[in-house]
Amino acid sequence: MTVQKLLFSLLLASVLASCAASEEGDRPRLPTDAEVVYYNSIAPEEDHIACFTRIELGSRFPRRSCYRVADLEASEGMEQNIFDLMKIEGLINDPLGF
Repeated sequence: MTVQKLLFSLLLASVLASCAASEEGDRPRLPTDAEVVYYNSIAPEEDHIACFTRIELGSRFPRRSCYRVADLEASEGMEQNIFDLMKIEGLINDPLGF
């Protein structure tokens, strides 16, 4: 009986240890809204950052993301360019899918 308890304890400890280990490693802490405002007030305009919370496709959990505003503005038209190229190549016939 004590061997079973020992094995059960070992199994329980290993399960808990595997749950505690993260797959992606430790992520850096993202800045709070107040920290973003302060940083943007002292940083040059090309280094301003913007943070927002969104729910990614296939997930129910909101995730906070921060980006440089210059990077967001640079990639702003990229989605439309990709869509236009797909239409040219014949991958998209009609925007509504009919």
